[in-house]
Amino acid sequence: MRKQQRKLDNYVSKNKYTQFGILHKFHEIQDYDSFRENIPIQDYSDIAPWIEKIKNGENNILTREKVVLFEETSGTSSFSKLIPYTKSLKKEIQQGVGPWMKALHTNYKSAFIGSSYWSISPPLKEKKMTSSGIPIGIQDDTEYFNPITKYLLSKILAAPADLRQESHSESFYFKTFEYLLMNDNLSFISVWSPTFFLELNQFLVTHKEELITSLKSKYSSENSRLIYLEKIMYTKHSWKDLWPNLAVISCWCDAQSSLWIAQVQAIIGNVYIQGKGLLSTEGICSVPILKDKSPVLCVQSHFYEFRTLYNGKVLLAHELNLNEIYEPIITTSGGFYRYATGDLIEVDGYYGDAPTFKFIGRKHISSDLVGEKLSEFQVNKTLNSALKDLSVKIELAFIYPVIKHSNQRNYRVYIEPAITFENEIYQALGDVKENIQSMLMSNPHYKTAIDLNQLMPIEIHVLGSGFKHRLFNFYTSRLGIKDGDLKIPVLFKLNSLEPLLGI
Repeated sequence: MRKQQRKLDNYVSKNKYTQFGILHKFHEIQDYDSFRENIPIQDYSDIAPWIEKIKNGENNILTREKVVLFEETSGTSSFSKLIPYTKSLKKEIQQGVGPWMKALHTNYKSAFIGSSYWSISPPLKEKKMTSSGIPIGIQDDTEYFNPITKYLLSKILAAPADLRQESHSESFYFKTFEYLLMNDNLSFISVWSPTFFLELNQFLVTHKEELITSLKSKYSSENSRLIYLEKIMYTKHSWKDLWPNLAVISCWCDAQSSLWIAQVQAIIGNVYIQGKGLLSTEGICSVPILKDKSPVLCVQSHFYEFRTLYNGKVLLAHELNLNEIYEPIITTSGGFYRYATGDLIEVDGYYGDAPTFKFIGRKHISSDLVGEKLSEFQVNKTLNSALKDLSVKIELAFIYPVIKHSNQRNYRVYIEPAITFENEIYQALGDVKENIQSMLMSNPHYKTAIDLNQLMPIEIHVLGSGFKHRLFNFYTSRLGIKDGDLKIPVLFKLNSLEPLLGI
């Protein structure tokens, strides 16, 4: 892993005389062992005071290199973080994205025969800057490409990137679909969350008549594409029917996102779904390189360490064991040193010295009413198994902790059936409930809580049609999370959805 050692040496030597480097005695660091001794593992609260200095216009804080912008995280909570971006950090991310695109072209050449749609979301807030004039926010996915690739990509975008200037989401998506529908050569789609794709599809289904009417007013009645659309859209169809050259859609496929992949596949038709790698606002960890294999660690991008979930031991990439769970710890040229990402990954192979792994959830998303310690990845595994045969027939499923007026505590499984499948879902509820309860009981802490009557057994509630859409709007409008970045959790915290659930 010489590339990793060179990365580490470069970070230390370049930033030796920054305020962070002086405090942590970078001048004493000679190897990985001394790097680990001098710098403790950091979380965002450790880095926040340094970022505040950068926000206020100070230089030479975390990096000698100037911060060119801040990217604002958008998770499923109201707490957001500002991540400093240098030109070198953008380049490091591009060094991961580049091999992904090269491998995609090698493995799925048909994805490149036509135009592409890259996830763009309408702005939810005014453009912002810090008090010292540093911009806040990356505009769209194409920012992750180098300038030449970005320019070339702009020539084949199925919908122009300047649509993001639309201030209202409905007009934004309406105009987006006007472009997409009239493009008969769409071959590749890249979005982040599968739930975002499902929302896009729902918009198309709901507004198809208005879209056709609008297109008729702009194009000749003899336009062959318009004639084709009008014929297809009023019959049962997939996206592959609308865009015959569509070959690949890229989206999250792991952790909670895996619950929606069967539904995406049913809508998209005979199109390959490629899972994205692990790319966060703070940096890039993995990209899909191998056909039908898990994404590969981006050894050329940052310096990586991995903390074992169960005993906290920190290992390097070549020391990881198959089938074990780790939390990636990254050091980047953006000034994050030994930053604990909070992501959990499971190693399932190697590509040379670089591990391949699946994202299985977030470390700190859990629920603990009486000591049962339910984690996101356990709940996700449970729901996926229990709902495996029903996944294309449901819009939404999640588990929610409840404390009743009698002070009884338990978990509720909420399921929103897809339209026309309500009866099947009701008929399956008994088996689903039994399967979920059985799998949760494999958690010894949960089992003890049940056995001691500290927790009551789970309940299942069926949600009315449209709940998922209201939940989507709750996150995007109330919490300011961009549509394309939204991950709907499978495990919610206590008291987080009471107004929506009517509890």
